[in-house]
Amino acid sequence: MDAGDESAPLASFIAKWSGAYPELQLALGFVPRATRSAQAAFACLGHELEHATFSTREDQPAAVKLAWWAEELTRTGAGEARHPLTIELATLPAWSRIAPSRWREVIAAALELRDPEPAADGERLLAAWTPFHRPQAAIEADLFGALDVDARARQRSIARALEDLALLSDAIGEGRLPLPLDLLARHQLARNDLGRDSPARRGAVRDWLAQLERAAGELGRSGAALGILGTSALSAGRWRARQATRSDEPVAALHGLHARLPLSAAWATWRAARRA
Repeated sequence: MDAGDESAPLASFIAKWSGAYPELQLALGFVPRATRSAQAAFACLGHELEHATFSTREDQPAAVKLAWWAEELTRTGAGEARHPLTIELATLPAWSRIAPSRWREVIAAALELRDPEPAADGERLLAAWTPFHRPQAAIEADLFGALDVDARARQRSIARALEDLALLSDAIGEGRLPLPLDLLARHQLARNDLGRDSPARRGAVRDWLAQLERAAGELGRSGAALGILGTSALSAGRWRARQATRSDEPVAALHGLHARLPLSAAWATWRAARRA
């Protein structure tokens, strides 16, 4: 993103999240200048909500953070934005048409995900995140247009699954089971076994990574409109899953790959920008 495209407070959030997800910075470079700052703010808002939901270990601090965001998003709808991200989003003409109840749906889903049930298989695990990701995708489509809401939600769920695998011990400590139960049974693993490296854990993780790579590939081949940011994230996620599957220790490899960006992601992003 060119210097001067966004305010200093907004730029600090872009730097924070593009440091964790370099595909964000790549994708923003292809977004038209007219909506670049707003799309950056929406992406960073999504990351802030995910961080409050999935990366805050204690329930009370997580609930406080999510309640603050619920209030802020309601205030933004009333023209009283305070946060740099919502201040930027409030400049969009379409923002006034987003009912506060739609954001409350996102926050309610986030709170439900604080105490998730184990998933029987991979599809159910991905589907568990849909109530959180789909309403965000619907708002994104209303703000920026040309987006397949269900496909964008699935892309985000795949990305979430990869994030939980990359931070496997943290996810377990926060009460989530990042692998489906059928894979644990296949590799004769108990939940507590996932906290330490073993040949069985590596096998289960490789199987789940292979499923996620296939899911990402099928979504990419479907031609669904994911937007520039979604396309870039999907391509990067698929590459990371494929590379980590080939590693001797897939969890550690996946964690390290989050800071890397493949050439294929740049190509996919360029193609998405051309279509847009």
